[in-house]
Amino acid sequence: MAPHFDASATLSGTSLTIGWIEQVLKNVNEGEPTLIDWSAETIGVGQGFCSDIFRVKLTWQGDDAKCHNLPASVVVKVPTATKIVDCMDEVAKDGHMAAMTNDEMTKMSDLWLPIGHSNETVSLTFLNGIHDEQLAVPKLYFSQEYRNDKPGHGCLIMEDIVRGTPPNIIAGMSEAQLLQATHMLAVIQAASMDEEEKMSKLIPMPEEFVNNFSTMADGAAQQFDMMAPDLGFKDLFPKVMWIFQGETLFSIMQYPEKKGLPKVLTHGDLWGSNLLVEKDENGKPTGDLLSIIDWQTAHAGFVVEDLGRMLVTSTTGELRRQQTDNILRAYFDDLQKNLAKCGKNCSLTFETIKDAYDFNFPFAVAFFVTMVPLMLTSPFFADASGKPAAPCVQALMLRAKLAMEDVIELKQLGRC
Repeated sequence: MAPHFDASATLSGTSLTIGWIEQVLKNVNEGEPTLIDWSAETIGVGQGFCSDIFRVKLTWQGDDAKCHNLPASVVVKVPTATKIVDCMDEVAKDGHMAAMTNDEMTKMSDLWLPIGHSNETVSLTFLNGIHDEQLAVPKLYFSQEYRNDKPGHGCLIMEDIVRGTPPNIIAGMSEAQLLQATHMLAVIQAASMDEEEKMSKLIPMPEEFVNNFSTMADGAAQQFDMMAPDLGFKDLFPKVMWIFQGETLFSIMQYPEKKGLPKVLTHGDLWGSNLLVEKDENGKPTGDLLSIIDWQTAHAGFVVEDLGRMLVTSTTGELRRQQTDNILRAYFDDLQKNLAKCGKNCSLTFETIKDAYDFNFPFAVAFFVTMVPLMLTSPFFADASGKPAAPCVQALMLRAKLAMEDVIELKQLGRC
């Protein structure tokens, strides 16, 4: 049966044709059937800030006979600065934060997009090579080289985790979800420890990215005070402005070398929207982790970086305070077990893990605070009028307030 569609049709805003995607998948999976129908939808609305993400559904001749290994749907991810620029422009409308300049937009496209695309390719290629049934990451079918000179060119074609849904960010991740993600980090980071050659392929975070925190901090402070005046941010921000300074952040990034900690594959942006868990019969998220996605910010980092990011951004401040030591203990125990399974020695102690977590905590808080205004531009957090819904604003602002209070306490104790 011949296809009844135009094989030269492209995914919206890209140069990727459906005929090309068909051939790529057939080459990867050594499939013979012909594609006879397809459809595509944009997913990740308000998320995937540096990508356009599509779910492409595919109908192959002979699907019903299950005579091939070709996927019924894939996720196609194309690097683009459009979403992050749109979010910055939206936040800038109230006059408290600046929109991106043309130079900044050019730098985003020329610098960050190729780095993110490369690091995600390197990460998933490495992870797909680990033979462990527990591993919860998407299969990478194909990576196309990113080209600055060809907008819409450069993509990843990946497994579609159709059964998955992100945890409820506003309610906060549950203890069960936190433990599942913690266990998976231990599996990944045990496998990547002492893999210097493979980790060296990851491109380090550009200094410009780190320096952006200090330039965004003043605008974030005004935004927080405007959106949640009852939470006392006007008094709180001056006490934590040091966490946004390049000197602080670079010191944290240099912590592994100073302490002799082994480098591991670090996700770099581990928050609820980059986790997919199983849905129950009502479509609600459960505690069963299916996949960790979006590896654009992956780098050779150190243990517990990702735990700090996840705990600060994606669970309530109250639960984070109650469960941090339990999560760190679970991570350490799982890391030891998985290192032993890999035939590697564990040179770390629980005290080392705890010290590293506390020292990294200001970076996790700085990242979250500067990202909250952008997060609140997402349609997922909007009310019927399209504005950020009051419960969403309150939940994220309170989460930030408690994290900022804890940074102050850690500083006073000399822990960071």
